[in-house]
Amino acid sequence: MTPTDEVETRPDEILVECEMEASPQTLWRALTEEELLADWLGARPAAEGEDAMEGPRYRIVEAEPYDRLRYAWHDPSCPDAPPFVTIELEPIAGGRTRFRLTHGQVAARAPAIRAANSNTPPLALAA
Repeated sequence: MTPTDEVETRPDEILVECEMEASPQTLWRALTEEELLADWLGARPAAEGEDAMEGPRYRIVEAEPYDRLRYAWHDPSCPDAPPFVTIELEPIAGGRTRFRLTHGQVAARAPAIRAANSNTPPLALAA
């Protein structure tokens, strides 16, 4: 993750960065288990075919365990709010975690581009 002063944000984004007194594994559990997420963020999973929605709803659209989580987000009390919440976790010293939440139109992370010749030794299969 990049420190806040190096991050370019758009006017329609909300960015929150902080250090948490918990490991990425503990935070991941709180962000992915339905009951814990409801307690922490007050949101419930979006149900198929649900018409009348009360309160914020989410659907996980990207998950890299203990590293990055992205929700499609809808809150009927804020219909013009950006549709995605992206959370990035980075372990830091002392069992703590750097936590970054971006609420906006953040694009999905592009896959890493690797060179055709990675300059690594060839792998041989055992016969």
